[in-house]
Amino acid sequence: MSTLSELFMFYNVENFFPAENIKYEKSISGLYNWDDYKYGLKLRKIKNVFNWINEDFGQIPSIIGLAEIGGVSVLEDLQQEDSPLRNHQFLYKKSNDSRGLSVALFYDEEKLKLKNFYSLSFSISENLVADTRDILQAEFEFNNENLHVFILHLPSQRLQDEKKNLRNKIIEAFKNILSKIIEKQESIIIMGDFNENPNGEKIKELLLDNFGNRIFINPFENLFNNNQFSSYYGSKGLLFDQILYSKNLLEKLNFTSSHASIFQNEKIRVKNSKHPLRTYSGSRYLSGFSDHFPVLLKLEK
Repeated sequence: MSTLSELFMFYNVENFFPAENIKYEKSISGLYNWDDYKYGLKLRKIKNVFNWINEDFGQIPSIIGLAEIGGVSVLEDLQQEDSPLRNHQFLYKKSNDSRGLSVALFYDEEKLKLKNFYSLSFSISENLVADTRDILQAEFEFNNENLHVFILHLPSQRLQDEKKNLRNKIIEAFKNILSKIIEKQESIIIMGDFNENPNGEKIKELLLDNFGNRIFINPFENLFNNNQFSSYYGSKGLLFDQILYSKNLLEKLNFTSSHASIFQNEKIRVKNSKHPLRTYSGSRYLSGFSDHFPVLLKLEK
């Protein structure tokens, strides 16, 4: 199915755990007094984000990457009843993450035909798999071409960025995987929480092949340079959430231009603030959406 525009989206939904097994206590998830009511409220709020995106863009994104999913039941619940995602299918595999968080992907099966689906784990040593979120890889047929989609959530910068070396190691291993697809001249979209801004050294390296030639476009570079952010650490703006695409993608999929944006609708912001309205601030429950804004990439003809 070929259309005049296609919308792709990534959203870190902040500790989106089901309520079962972690009620009324601070669990490994980091949530305080998480229960059925709070879970149900967050579920409705996240569904509303998709409804508001539909209102603004005139469509539900055909590919949606999510981070910080705490169980497959969350994805099943996102599809229930009158959900804007009721006609999408999802891909998910639980990661080897100490907090129980994984990435996931929703896709519109009327537009995309799934060919393969993988979960990529990364080892610290020959026998030890890293305690981190796996990268999800899906191969689709889209507009009669192969399209590879990767959803990632790289190790965080917490505790003086103690996982920086692990994050760099994953990026380097990931780059080798990407190079094999590039050699086949097939299209790639990478979306996720990189835990690095677009000006980060390793993010810039990811855009280049081993000879220094640019093979990926990062349309979020311009947004970051213009002080547009998807999350905040105190007063410091961050744009860890990004969507990259291979240089050949527009031509291969028969599009002519792309437009990146951060969905900062006032309904999902703190009142009279530029910050996203999060679910928790430390142990304090704020009944919000997420500590990140969704990011979007629109392809147009």
